Amino acid sequence: MLRIEEMRQKLLDQRKALFRDVAQLEDELLWLETDVESESVERGQTETSIRILSRLDDRQKVELEEIHKALTKIATGTYGSCDVCGQAIPWSRLEALPAAVTCLTCAQAREEMPS
Repeated sequence: MLRIEEMRQKLLDQRKALFRDVAQLEDELLWLETDVESESVERGQTETSIRILSRLDDRQKVELEEIHKALTKIATGTYGSCDVCGQAIPWSRLEALPAAVTCLTCAQAREEMPS
């Protein structure tokens, strides 16, 4: 039970760090908007910022969804079991990836599947 609580806290810390990163990125983008020399440079910076944000948003959304799913599994008592095969996910994997929902075997099999 203690290990589960440690994982829950680790997931909550990851979520908090993600929110902090987003806030910092927004602050940096505001700085970019105020520190511009010419209109063409401003346009280039804005376009680059939009591209970066759109990529980060997708990655961050996925990470937040994974954290939410893991926290839900903790709440329902199913944390640590593979979503694919139902076997226990080794604690070493959960310690490295607290939001993992598959065992290493199933994760590797999913990566090897053609898109």
